[in-house]
Amino acid sequence: MVDTSKLRSPLMRWGTPIAILAIAVGVAAMLIKTKPQAKAVDAEEKAWLVRTVRAEPATHAPILTLYGRIESLLNAKLSAAIDADIVEMTVFEGNTISKGQVLVRLDDRDQALLVAQREADLRQADARIDSENNRFNSDQASLPHEKRLLDLARSEVTRQENLLKKKLGSQSNLDTARESAERQALTVNSRQQSIADHTSRLAELNASRQRAEALLEQARLELDRTRISAPFDGRVTQVLASPGQRVRKGDGLLVIFGTEGLVLRAQIPDRHLAVVRQALASGEILQVDGELDGLPIRATLLGLTGEVDAGSGGVGGLFRIEGAESTLQQGRFLRLDLNLPALPGLIALPNEALYGLKRIYRIHESRMQPVDVERIGETRDDKGQSLVLLRSADIHPGDIIVATQLPNAMDGLLVRETAP
Repeated sequence: MVDTSKLRSPLMRWGTPIAILAIAVGVAAMLIKTKPQAKAVDAEEKAWLVRTVRAEPATHAPILTLYGRIESLLNAKLSAAIDADIVEMTVFEGNTISKGQVLVRLDDRDQALLVAQREADLRQADARIDSENNRFNSDQASLPHEKRLLDLARSEVTRQENLLKKKLGSQSNLDTARESAERQALTVNSRQQSIADHTSRLAELNASRQRAEALLEQARLELDRTRISAPFDGRVTQVLASPGQRVRKGDGLLVIFGTEGLVLRAQIPDRHLAVVRQALASGEILQVDGELDGLPIRATLLGLTGEVDAGSGGVGGLFRIEGAESTLQQGRFLRLDLNLPALPGLIALPNEALYGLKRIYRIHESRMQPVDVERIGETRDDKGQSLVLLRSADIHPGDIIVATQLPNAMDGLLVRETAP
């Protein structure tokens, strides 16, 4: 007989877990089948909140922002004109100087001795001229006497010839008389030649005097060059030597610039050149205003430069600074506001309304609509806030313009105006 208990033990051991798993699967299926169904929700388009302004075309005087550099039309590198030792430097880098102020003193002893020598040469030339004039006067006074002596000598020759013919004289006396007459004739000729040569001798002496005078002036000039003075009012930018140093002719001593010739150089963009040229041609005064170290700066446009750098995108403007030149430093950069002539039909908008360089958005049926514009410049409202001036034929009075910078701005974007 077979024992059935041993056959039922494996079946009972695996049957219970299988039954539990089957019940769990059934429960899970029932829960999934009976769960509530989610209702579909239609997505609603988001309206972006923006600030707006109304377009009001009007006549405005644009303010063009420029960046200028202070330069001087008077720049000089002072150099030594002679070989000498530096005795004194009276200024340092950054010092303000006045026209005629002595900046450097060189050893002047050699030049002083040379001046004394040239003065002596000039006095010697004057003495020779005086001697020549005295000689000329003496020759003129002596010539009549010399001629009378010649006449007497010739008379004596005639007398001796007559005596010899009468057998009353001797040949030796006649020869002596003839010799005396010839000698006196030579004396008269020499005196006449001396008088005739007076003009050429005097001219030669005068030329020698002029040469001596020129050498004296040159020596005095070199003596003056031992004092290097400021050629104009200005400031010292570099000191290139020091006391005790031996300098040669042409060696640099100081670098200075003139404060009376300070100007501002700023580049005017190409798009504004037509307005600027027209204003200059009509005689209008264009001014720029700026500030440097708390000091207000004002300058007047003198004209446009004659050379344009490649790829600059504009033409340089030259502005003459009005006042306060002595406190400015050459090479400083500053921000400038150029006041352009007033133009009609310009729209003043906040800077946030401009996207990029030439696009704004207006609102049409609650959606953004791009409009291309031309940027003319800037202006300021009654509170001093900066506004951008734009011009466009597609903008009409009353158009609502978006004045908020949206990172996702695009054509057709739904927007909603903020409450005023």
